[in-house]
Amino acid sequence: MIIDGLLLFSSAQNITTGTEASTNVIDLQNARDMGPGQLPLRVAAYVVTAFATTDSATLTIQLQGSTDNSTYSVYAQSRAYTAGELTAGAKLAPLDWPNVAVGALPRYLRLAYVSGALHWTPGSITAMLVLDREDRVAYPAGINIAV
Repeated sequence: MIIDGLLLFSSAQNITTGTEASTNVIDLQNARDMGPGQLPLRVAAYVVTAFATTDSATLTIQLQGSTDNSTYSVYAQSRAYTAGELTAGAKLAPLDWPNVAVGALPRYLRLAYVSGALHWTPGSITAMLVLDREDRVAYPAGINIAV
């Protein structure tokens, strides 16, 4: 996976409660279809600092687009992650770029972090737009895998 700093939504951004927009907004310079192609775009998000809660808190990540950097529409959304899944190093939001109607082509992109909780111990997330996610499984040295 190659990471471009200009395609970074959040860098170890602390997420508390309610709905928070990503620290960075990506400006595509003009409205365009970033849709499926030979190299599909994806959102990659990783937990940097673990989340904790005393209730049944959840976190959902939304990919949002806008034509004016003011009013945003949700283009794709992750499932709701529980605090037990939001451990340091966890990979979240394997969102593929969705098909977007021609009249709604975005110029601006951001993420929204939607907390379904009132009692988070804030965690942090790094998220970016990438061509390919790093989803390989790391196995310990010397392990034998039956084929």
